[in-house]
Amino acid sequence: MRLLALIVFFAVFIIALIFSILNFQSVEIDLYFITISLPLTVALTIELFAGIAIGFLAALLHIVKLKAQYVQLSKKIDKNNLK
Repeated sequence: MRLLALIVFFAVFIIALIFSILNFQSVEIDLYFITISLPLTVALTIELFAGIAIGFLAALLHIVKLKAQYVQLSKKIDKNNLK
């Protein structure tokens, strides 16, 4: 199983490396008040990690909400069991 994971990781790494080499032209990103010139692969990598961070924060907010609801329901059950 570890060998299969290593092979898949290596294949994804090679594909990403080839993609990076083929798409190294510079692009301009307009942020309304400033324009940044970056290689396309760097821009895509930044966007990828920004998307991962946003998704992680959204999931974290949902988990915190569920934990608060769990604590509230646990207290309610304990209160009913004491009666």
